[in-house]
Amino acid sequence: MRGAVNARKSREKQERDVEAVLDELYTTPPPGFVARRETLVAAAKTAGQADAARRIHAARRPTLAAWAANLLLRSQPEESRQFLELGQALREAYDALDADGLKELSAQRRRVVAALSRQAAQVAREAGHQLSEPAQQDLEATLRAVLADPDAAEQWAGGRLTSGLTPPSEFRAGTAPPAKRPGSRSRPAAA
Repeated sequence: MRGAVNARKSREKQERDVEAVLDELYTTPPPGFVARRETLVAAAKTAGQADAARRIHAARRPTLAAWAANLLLRSQPEESRQFLELGQALREAYDALDADGLKELSAQRRRVVAALSRQAAQVAREAGHQLSEPAQQDLEATLRAVLADPDAAEQWAGGRLTSGLTPPSEFRAGTAPPAKRPGSRSRPAAA
């Protein structure tokens, strides 16, 4: 029984170690990603961790915009948490068809996306990589997708994006829901 407990603890430690290695790998700039990945794979193999080596080798190199989004998440944890909360609030306001709340949150969304996009570009520059205009646009689209789509938010929160995310078409920037739900009855006007 003690052997089974030790084996389980060993597997759990190895799992945590692999997760930490993958987190570190996804902060590696894209030009150095493959070389760093192969170094980590070789280290895992040398340590006799074939499963870890397979998982690390399966990691895919991110685009520059995805890498910048991953870096932003890790370098700005408080802002990232608030951004995810804003996305949740926006989705709830949209689902509730709360026009006033949506209008206020939409204005906030535009400001926050622009600010976080600038922060991500700055973090990328500090790491030695300038974002091109297309990469910057891809990053902004990713941030808008995170706000609009809970699946995109979950992917970004994992910190291992490999490509940009696309906002869903039914939750577009600058749109507001109808004032009332379809099929709802309006109250008769007071006499």
